[in-house]
Amino acid sequence: MKKVFMLVMVALMTLGVSQKAQAIEDPNPKGTLVLGVRCNMEPGYRYFGVGANIVGDYTLINHWWKGHFTVGGYIGSNFYSHMAHFTFMPRATYGLNITEDFEVHVAVMTGLGVRHLSPKYYTDDYRRVYFSHGEVAGCRYYFTPNIGVEAEVGYVYTMGYFNVGLSIKL
Repeated sequence: MKKVFMLVMVALMTLGVSQKAQAIEDPNPKGTLVLGVRCNMEPGYRYFGVGANIVGDYTLINHWWKGHFTVGGYIGSNFYSHMAHFTFMPRATYGLNITEDFEVHVAVMTGLGVRHLSPKYYTDDYRRVYFSHGEVAGCRYYFTPNIGVEAEVGYVYTMGYFNVGLSIKL
């Protein structure tokens, strides 16, 4: 019963947010490029990782289901005491503007990563290329028309679970 109640509440809040978003002019017209420069942390159950990444989102469709659809890419790295990850992934994002300055978004990514294990801890085959994928949810707040802050959380293989950084609209 609790689950049904929570689903109904989330559905009602989503409808309220989408009704509010209808009246807002989308501040990301077609062709807008948003660059995000971020730091991340990955609090694992055995290891703690930190890193940095750059994300680019190009607005492909301006009005799509009361939001905007972007395509772009992710380049990032995470560092641990015993290994490092470098990841390159194309990215698709759906964003919904709650106000003219505040956006929430979800993204899916898939691509390749390179894992480098420290020879100090591993004696054999310490470099590997692997397939990476994931989903994230996040938000952006613009305190000027072109500069803002952003945050993302989610599960992406080898990407920090929590990213915080700066957004620049070009």
